[in-house]
Amino acid sequence: MGQIVVAAVLVSLAAWQVNLADVARSFAGVRYGWLGVAVLVYVPARLVNAWEWRILLTKVGRAPILGLFGVLLIGTFVNAVLPGNLGDVAKIQIAANRYSLPRVGLVAGRGAEAAVNGALFVLVVLLSVIVVRGGFALQPLLWLLAAACVVVFPGVVIASRKLPKDVPQWRTMHRLPNRLQAFLEGQWPRFHDGLEVIRRPRLLAVLLLMGIFGWGVDLVINWSYGNAFNLDVPFSAYVSITVLLALITTFPISFGNVGTWEVGIVGVLALYDVPPDRALAYAVGTHILITCFNLGLGLIAMVLMRVHIREIFRLRAAPQMATKYNPGGEPP
Repeated sequence: MGQIVVAAVLVSLAAWQVNLADVARSFAGVRYGWLGVAVLVYVPARLVNAWEWRILLTKVGRAPILGLFGVLLIGTFVNAVLPGNLGDVAKIQIAANRYSLPRVGLVAGRGAEAAVNGALFVLVVLLSVIVVRGGFALQPLLWLLAAACVVVFPGVVIASRKLPKDVPQWRTMHRLPNRLQAFLEGQWPRFHDGLEVIRRPRLLAVLLLMGIFGWGVDLVINWSYGNAFNLDVPFSAYVSITVLLALITTFPISFGNVGTWEVGIVGVLALYDVPPDRALAYAVGTHILITCFNLGLGLIAMVLMRVHIREIFRLRAAPQMATKYNPGGEPP
């Protein structure tokens, strides 16, 4: 409920700042061919994301690329219809149920991915701060996040290398209840496997390159949207928008990012002297298009994979849907 209230307040704020009639007129000149370019770039990029996820599962287990692709689309769909980042929970649940992958390994793999994305975020933040004209209202927050990533990423790499394969025989471990000790003994190796990509320089380098590709795709998509809505801004504006949207989608404070998306983009484009009506048309148009596209792809994936919403909450895979867990597998 709180996220819905925040969204309503932010939407009201955005509407109060502009003339809605002018916003409507801005939609009249949209060049839809550029929207098609953004769509055509998005789908192959999501396939690359599925390959990236498979690399993260190097020792966790094996899953088909197309299956992971569908799971990613469903996760994005869930993020669009449910508050918070429940799409990440959905991805872990469906992958665990469909391919008998250990949840602990999947969670550790997502943690490794977050560490890599954090390191790349530092580079993009520094670039955005350098190229943005007139400064960035969120500069202090961006610098704080960048500093945190500089500390966290090397720490994660070092910790993953030092982490023992089996439960460490610390004195405090023996004081835990027997059931908890047994649980840790069973799950610790799977957690260790989930961090394998951080320990292996070659895989880590591949993951970093794929992350750079992902940021490039986001830049191209936002640039295509800008051409569709006839924005006359330098490419640095799209760097700023890409950083902003990464923050908004990573740390959602409103339902479906409604309001934060629009207010944020209007604020960024104001740095480039874009009129509020045109900036809001760009923000609303891109948000609607992306949401509808994600909803459509997610529904198609759910139908083709025969995924029911209750599968997201199922803790054990149904026998007919599970495939054998294959630890130690290698990505192609």
